[in-house]
Amino acid sequence: MVLSAEGTAVSTPHDTAEELRFGALNEEPGSRLGELRNRLQEMAGRQRDAVVNTRELAMAPSDGALMVGGNERYVLREHAFGQIAARLQIPAHYLRRCDPELRSRNVNRWLREADRDVMLRIEGDEVRGVLSSSYRPINHLDILGWLETRLGADTTVRYELNESYLDMQVVGEPETGLPQARRDSLHRGLHLRNSEVGLARVNISALVYRTICLNGLVMGSGRWAYQRRHVGKAELGDQVREAFDRAIDLSSQAATAFAGTRGIQVPEPLKALDRVISRYELAEEEGEAVHRAYGVEPGESLYAVINALTRAGNDTALAIDSRHKLQTLGGRLTDLSATGRWIEN
Repeated sequence: MVLSAEGTAVSTPHDTAEELRFGALNEEPGSRLGELRNRLQEMAGRQRDAVVNTRELAMAPSDGALMVGGNERYVLREHAFGQIAARLQIPAHYLRRCDPELRSRNVNRWLREADRDVMLRIEGDEVRGVLSSSYRPINHLDILGWLETRLGADTTVRYELNESYLDMQVVGEPETGLPQARRDSLHRGLHLRNSEVGLARVNISALVYRTICLNGLVMGSGRWAYQRRHVGKAELGDQVREAFDRAIDLSSQAATAFAGTRGIQVPEPLKALDRVISRYELAEEEGEAVHRAYGVEPGESLYAVINALTRAGNDTALAIDSRHKLQTLGGRLTDLSATGRWIEN
């Protein structure tokens, strides 16, 4: 989305979720790691980075385009527009309401005052991100290359890719170390999440995948996950490869912990879900999705409560951030289940 000459929002080819998104996280794993890498390779051919001083930038009053060096002209994607506003400490909602002349005058004045280097992440004739010059790009393509050296190009994955994130799940073999009554077609795996435009760290987590409902339980923090900010100069390849191995190993423990929640009774599960929704400040639409999911497979155990969260994490009516939140919240409650205080934490 960009701003029109009248100051109103107008759609671009990148504006709708259907056009933004490749793949779906609520489907059976059916893509190959090498296929996804090839898609990213094609996109990378249109992408480049440029570090420029803010004094070399200007916003055109006619259409809000970003001028670079006086002669290069780029459409600002909505996220990049918000990043410029944040870096200049101008409320983005105020800028969007300004008439074109006032908006460009505001932005251009503070671009000159800022006098600092920024990194522009460019795709074709559009700016997809405006970041600090210290930002270290850790691209999806790099990470998938490292993963491919570990698991091979034919590894089956499911993923969702849009302008903001790559969310990907590698589903391994069924976990066989569980008692038969608790096995329930649980699979070990790993979850990868990354943003190339400053919205998330690299996160590689243990994953539990449930065949029956296609749910992914993400153990997204603490000992279960590797996280790395997009800064610094350390070589990341070896760290990330080790994180892949560790996530797969830990996912066996995660599957055991999740299966064990079947034995934790929750006499009033709907009230427990309401407490979870309140405690973790879920948005109204997230809470509604959780209740819908519980109705599909109800039960009076912590397992049923957690399963409602992860099933809601497959609801494509929710934004990808919301779905990720619900899947990782399921992982958090699984981790806390061993303490006996999962509802208070």
